[in-house]
Amino acid sequence: MKFYYSKSYVDLIDGIHILQDNVGTSYPAPWNDFDYIVTFNVVYVKDAKQLKFGETKILVNGFDNTSKYFIEKGIKHEGGKSTDVTLLLEASNVVSLASDIEFYKSISKHFTIEEASLLLEGICDASYNYDSFDTYRLWPGFNSALLRNGTTAEARIKKGFPTATGRYSRDKHFSIDIDSLPETFDPIELKFDNSRELGAANINLLIGKNGTGKTHILKHLSELITGIETSKNSWPYFHKLIVIAFSPFENFHTNDDVARILINKFSPQNMLSRELVKSKRQRHLKINKYAYIGYKNETGKFQLDWPKEYSAKSLLKIITEDNITHRLSRFATLKATLHISIDFDALAFKAKDGNHILITEDFLASPDSFSRNVDCRAGICFIKKGIEIPLSSGQLIYSYIIPALAAEIEAESLVIIDEPELYLHPSLEVGLITMLQNLLKLTSSYAVIATHSAVLAREIDSNAINILRRSENGTIGAKPVVETFGGSLDAIIGDIFDDYDELKPYQQVIDHKIASSTDHSDLVMRLGPMMGDEGLAYMSSKLHPQTETIVIKEK
Repeated sequence: MKFYYSKSYVDLIDGIHILQDNVGTSYPAPWNDFDYIVTFNVVYVKDAKQLKFGETKILVNGFDNTSKYFIEKGIKHEGGKSTDVTLLLEASNVVSLASDIEFYKSISKHFTIEEASLLLEGICDASYNYDSFDTYRLWPGFNSALLRNGTTAEARIKKGFPTATGRYSRDKHFSIDIDSLPETFDPIELKFDNSRELGAANINLLIGKNGTGKTHILKHLSELITGIETSKNSWPYFHKLIVIAFSPFENFHTNDDVARILINKFSPQNMLSRELVKSKRQRHLKINKYAYIGYKNETGKFQLDWPKEYSAKSLLKIITEDNITHRLSRFATLKATLHISIDFDALAFKAKDGNHILITEDFLASPDSFSRNVDCRAGICFIKKGIEIPLSSGQLIYSYIIPALAAEIEAESLVIIDEPELYLHPSLEVGLITMLQNLLKLTSSYAVIATHSAVLAREIDSNAINILRRSENGTIGAKPVVETFGGSLDAIIGDIFDDYDELKPYQQVIDHKIASSTDHSDLVMRLGPMMGDEGLAYMSSKLHPQTETIVIKEK
């Protein structure tokens, strides 16, 4: 895809044409943005036909007049008045931002996802290069010229790329339909609804016995969102996908896996894809960012100590954030959440010399002076009365998940978690869901969790729960019969986890006692004090057909 600049008219050369904004108007000079000449109109030419996308601002780092930069350094096109500026458009020193969201909508209307990505990549669009936003803000002219509309301009930076690729959705309630699973799976519908007064459904649960395919569905969902797998359905845009999986048997993709697979998918056999590969930018077409949190390290190798190191790096990322207000707030929230299930006085790092570096007010005020001495491989240390305390396996996993998630989550993320309760005590499950709900609310994000936990189900609206069951033809899905949000754990376990239909060991024992007894009244009086309410109710239900009246005295 070629890019041309002109200050007079459009040459009918195939490619993207960047015109000075006063071309075709009665204005004698281009628009001046606080002493910066950066405003242009973008026109697409194909087979001598023109398609106007609208206005964008293009800023070159160190230049106050982008037109002058194009003219001086571009290549004059033979036989026309246009200047080839394709090689000048490098994201390391150029950034652009459309003046209106309609610019991105027009691209979406006329271009495929791949073509839209090539155009925005080629023009160094700030929304496409969203992860460089903090760098661009340091460039002279960026805040005054490109961000002159304040929060409206910042919103375009966040929404532009997903809008251009047809992936942006701001509905308070939406569904994700997963109908591209193997034939052995029924289609799965994930329902999200933030308009509920109670139990806002920003979390969906997949619940089912082992072998029903919960993890398979989560992995397939992650591949659909990253673009590894193709879906015919329209998907809401998520700025970031975060996958959390601490099972030793999981096979989710790491960050490098996703980038490698996407680059290989767009092979040089396709002209548009060839340019994507040639650019060496491992960009996702449907999300801007991806993060994997689990036992696999950055190279994809299973490493038992990696979560320890990753959690320390995550905590360090939180407390070295440039914005000190955000830094203190996020650290306070993280510390309070860890306190739910771990009794400690202070958090600390291990220094490279083996001593502790306490995270005190001095550390938070000036983290750079301490962080260079941190040994992240030692993980996070929990200090009680001046001594580092040991953690249980559940507490360790909890201390791995919480800091990593807090550090990785960003605005409009989707969090996928595979069976978080594997190592967690119910109190840790409560801490996890509390933290997750807070983070999702603060960042307008969503989560999908595969679980066996009735504790988690109690916090979720029943419409946001899919119960997976095996049938002769494969896995089928159903919704709970009972309302799960704030519901009884007994009812949730009975309905969702099929507890009513399972014959328990204590019931088998009672059945055996009844079968071998001839005096049922004596049996009840003798065994009643030895069992709980469910046992008594079960015995009563079994004896009722044989005994007119069973009197069970209160224990």
